[in-house]
Amino acid sequence: MSLFAVIHVGSEQVGMQITEYQSLQDLRVIDRVSRNVALGEETFKTGRISFTALREICEMLKGYRRMLNEYGVRDYRLIATTAVREAENRPYIVDQIQIKTGFRVEVVDLPQEIFYKYVPLYANVTNHGLTGISEGLLFVDIVSGGLGFTLYQNKTIQYQQNIHVGALRIKESFDRKQRESAHFQQALAEYIYSTIEPVGQALRHHNIKYLVMSGLATRLLLRMLGEDQKGDLSFLRLPDFMQLYNQVKALNIPQLTEAYGLSESKAEAVLPTLVLYKQILALTNIEQIVIPHNHFMDGVAMLHIGKKTRDPWIGEIVAQVISFARALGIKYKQDPDHAQSVEAASLLLFDKLVKIHGLSERDRLLLQVAAILHDVGKFINLRRHYFYSYRLIISSDILGFSEEERAVMANIAYYHSKGTPSTNDANFAALSEEKRVTVAKLAAIIRIADAIDRSHRQKALITDIVLKTNEVIISITSEADMSLEEWSFADRAYFFADVFGINVRLIRQVR
Repeated sequence: MSLFAVIHVGSEQVGMQITEYQSLQDLRVIDRVSRNVALGEETFKTGRISFTALREICEMLKGYRRMLNEYGVRDYRLIATTAVREAENRPYIVDQIQIKTGFRVEVVDLPQEIFYKYVPLYANVTNHGLTGISEGLLFVDIVSGGLGFTLYQNKTIQYQQNIHVGALRIKESFDRKQRESAHFQQALAEYIYSTIEPVGQALRHHNIKYLVMSGLATRLLLRMLGEDQKGDLSFLRLPDFMQLYNQVKALNIPQLTEAYGLSESKAEAVLPTLVLYKQILALTNIEQIVIPHNHFMDGVAMLHIGKKTRDPWIGEIVAQVISFARALGIKYKQDPDHAQSVEAASLLLFDKLVKIHGLSERDRLLLQVAAILHDVGKFINLRRHYFYSYRLIISSDILGFSEEERAVMANIAYYHSKGTPSTNDANFAALSEEKRVTVAKLAAIIRIADAIDRSHRQKALITDIVLKTNEVIISITSEADMSLEEWSFADRAYFFADVFGINVRLIRQVR
């Protein structure tokens, strides 16, 4: 059996989970510990994490380090989310944690955080047969500083949107005097509605059966409803939620603490949380609320173990990520046949040219998504579509990818047809030197793939790709006139040679 540990520095808790495993099907959490913290409140109020709080965190982490040593854990990750991510002094906090504890901190952005939560939720509801229906499932993850919507239907992710409007952030958006006002509930409802209303517009035409909710606030909700939190899932009826909502909105903070046994800080968060839930429920006519009992750390562990053991289930998750990229392509009305042609040719070239590009499987996925979305900018402007493709990709929360990875994909799309990657371009200059090289390699590949279908008519079929010492030979068959494709190919071959130091040649056979 192998061991893997996840340490999570969150906004309200610092926790650690140790998992023993042989495979994804044979894993067991052997220890889970956590301590409550107020990092989120501090970040949202002051914009910074104090060094007093930092010392407290480091003492916790030193304790977790001792536990890792006792269990003999050598494989672990420490991940920080909202509070550290949004702190103005984040670089100093991360640096001091490493100096004082020896832990290297990975700070993930909101789309990654939502993705880590989505993975175990999806596995949980699938195990209970909830994904085998024609209607949709709306996954809503509420973290202290953010809100993630993910619509799953027909084995694909059809919609995904992340918003910086979590329960704790909402609470800190109003001062104590405002929260104690008789008008607070109405103002709060209008504040939340104005923020999430566009999500309702996007979901209006979807038939959604289950609202799958997650986040620390869901545990508070279950506790207030007196629901048993044993097992993998809890099911809530809408009337029960509305009854609780109507009870809570009539109580002040002291009455809430007494009625539900809450601390003052928890009581202050109750109304914003329930109003947020109520506004989410109003977005669509769902039949039932489902609350899986999963943690952020479960998702990190599942993805890590799945990749390490090469479990085929990871392919299912990747396929969902790709399905969302296709949904974005449909949203922006790009030519699906051309996108599919460029995607297929790009991946074929990538696989055949491993010896000269030296890139990873993750880079292959970045190329695939960039190929799917390379023409979306035409939705905005045909004349400079490459620029708008860049803007749309860089500004889209594509589930499962970091900001840096989105920047790589956006740059690939920017250079997919012309232009030389240069630090004179702000979008390219913002990348690290390593990622600039990656972009250049993948842009060189996608340019060749795009040239082969320059007419958007899928006239050619690639029959072979041969890598020789001094050149790459791409053989195609076609009965149509290929003049445009051949001219485009010849023009783009120069950039390929500049990047890889090897010529690329197109050979056409009539079929």
